[in-house]
Amino acid sequence: MIHIKSTLGLGLASLIVLNASGQQPQKRLNILWISTEDMSPHLGCYGDPVAKTPNIDRLASQGVRYTNVFTTAAISAPCRAGIITGMYQTSIGCMHMRTTSYRRATDNPVEFTAVPPHYVKAFTEYLRAAGYYCTNNSKTDYQFAKDPVPASIWDECSRTAHYRNRPDKNQPFFAVFNWTGTHESQNWNLKNVKTDPKKVKVPPYFPDNDSVRLNIAKMYDNIARLDSVVGVLLDELEREGEASNTVVFFWGDHGDGLPRAKRWLYDSGLNIPLIIRWPGKI
Repeated sequence: MIHIKSTLGLGLASLIVLNASGQQPQKRLNILWISTEDMSPHLGCYGDPVAKTPNIDRLASQGVRYTNVFTTAAISAPCRAGIITGMYQTSIGCMHMRTTSYRRATDNPVEFTAVPPHYVKAFTEYLRAAGYYCTNNSKTDYQFAKDPVPASIWDECSRTAHYRNRPDKNQPFFAVFNWTGTHESQNWNLKNVKTDPKKVKVPPYFPDNDSVRLNIAKMYDNIARLDSVVGVLLDELEREGEASNTVVFFWGDHGDGLPRAKRWLYDSGLNIPLIIRWPGKI
């Protein structure tokens, strides 16, 4: 078992920045960062017999699977503020989860926007200074500003952002792909669920009934879709000829979107998957 307690940002990416400084190799490492929403370690490579995740399992078999990783916030926006800065949310004023509803009702308080201390930078700013082309596709949710995020953070930040868009194909890249299909909102449509509800494991803090089993089964359907997306990204990296020179990170922002997970400071809300593949190294 490998133990790591993280904010992922500076701690992990700094390894690549250090590789880019001092005596530089002829070709610097690329970084492919695959993040997913509301994701506990419900994966085949973590021993889950229900999860159908052959692509993620393959990634784990080629790299390192971390088994004791905990996020510093159990909900999206504070988590992502911590990730992008490498700092605890309470130290930069990003610990709140907004103050407005989805419908933005007129009687709501003013929408929350954090103003981090002047010395705080996103870790991608260090990567860009080191010569990396940094792309984000496409969720930010840092709460630094309503829209857009500070221009210094990304070279590209949109649904079309991609490392293939960099003007110089020899330039090293840091490319983030955020997939939202495992978000709790994707559990609301319970039609045509493919996973057999009878095969899922019901946690002891849930009642064991048909409704609970159906919702858990839907979660596994979403995870299977995620696995297909991961497969596309990995195959794309191979076709581009970049796989052997790219460190791949796969991680979740916090626990799954079911009750007593997301938003809650239990293991079910904080324990996340983390897989890293560095060809020829780990």
